[in-house]
This record gives sequence, C-alpha cells and structure tokens, in this order.
Amino acid sequence: MQPTYLPYIGYFDLMRRVDVFVFLDDVQLERRSWQTRNRIWAAGQEQMLSISLRKHNQTDRLDEVVLNDESDWRTKHLNALENAYRKRPGFAEGMDFIRPHLTPQPDQKLSDFNIGIIEDAARRLGIATATQRAAAMGCGGKRSEHLLAICRAVGATHYVSPTGSRDYMEEEGVFRAAGFPVEYFSHAPKPYPQGFEPFVPYMAFVDAVMNVGFAGLSEVLGDA
Repeated sequence: MQPTYLPYIGYFDLMRRVDVFVFLDDVQLERRSWQTRNRIWAAGQEQMLSISLRKHNQTDRLDEVVLNDESDWRTKHLNALENAYRKRPGFAEGMDFIRPHLTPQPDQKLSDFNIGIIEDAARRLGIATATQRAAAMGCGGKRSEHLLAICRAVGATHYVSPTGSRDYMEEEGVFRAAGFPVEYFSHAPKPYPQGFEPFVPYMAFVDAVMNVGFAGLSEVLGDA
C-alpha cells in the first residue's frame, strides 16, 4: 500500500491481517491523491486536510518529494483538528498523538512523514506486523510485475491486495501466469460514536481516535 496521509481505518485492518506489510513508496506521486490529503468531519461536513509540498517534478517518487514548511499547513491542520474534535471523548489522546508528527522537521520527505504516523498508530493499536519499504528493495517491473517482485523479495507465499487493484491486476494477469496466489481484501466499516447521526464512514482514522481513543479503535478493528 502507498503510505497515505492519515489513512482510513481499513488501512490498519489490512495491515493487521498480514505477516509483512510493504509501504509502496517507490512509485510516482499522483496529484490530489490520498498520499497528500485526507478528510475529517467538522461542523457537520467533510473538511479536507492537505499537505503542502515543495516544488517537484511530476515523475518524482513518494520517497523523493519533500514537505514545504514555508507554508503553515501543519498549524492549520492542528487548528482544524482542535476545532472539529475538542468536545469529543478522545480529543486529548488524539492531539497528544498527532501533535509531534505535525511538528516541522528539516527537509522531511513525504513518505517518511506518512509512514511515521502510520507506524506510530499501528503500535498504539497493538498491530505487530513487520513493515518494509519498497524503496529500500530496489525491485524492478511495472505495476503487477513490480508487486510480484516485491512479494518474492520478502519471501511471501501469497499476496493480499486491496480490491481497488483487482481490475488492472486481473487484466494484466501477471500473478495468474506466475501461479502466485492473490487474495483481495475489502474492509467493511463498523460504526463508532461520532457525536451525531447517521454514521459517516471512511474518514481519516484520527476521526475514530478523537471519538473513541485508540482502545476504542482497537475494538472497532477487532469486530471488523
């Protein structure tokens, strides 16, 4: 999976179900992707939080793009989270978690930033899955060929893929030709108290943390 900014709960659901989770950080950054933004629920509507990046080439990979701290986007994100969730039960825990990650660091790479948040959250959720970064493996190939090369590099016996990749993977047929088993994973959202009705799924995971804390989020994942 590409390292997403404040991913939705299903990201951690997939992570906890596998033996090795690979951050796909050696692929090109797409404009307006979930790698640079995500949504929270504020004042009765979705609010998008977007990361500011330094100027970069369209062909730059996730592990090459650098965050832009000449902008005050980190402060804006903290203020948005406070305004949205300050009356929710998990607010203090959630802010204690996210505040250090939103503290500026010199020349911080986008992939390092996102992975840092994800791995910290995974630890707090008791997810002990081993993680690796694709950029450190040097695997070649495009799309499905690249994924298969990563699977072989980590010694996998089968690949668990998000359902969003099914169409192009089935069309390319690389895993099928190699006789390499693929399981497609789909996350079924479980409601948790958000302070309003009806439940709105697929928010950034911090929405759940601010509402029910990491312990409550662990229970939600356990029921998934």
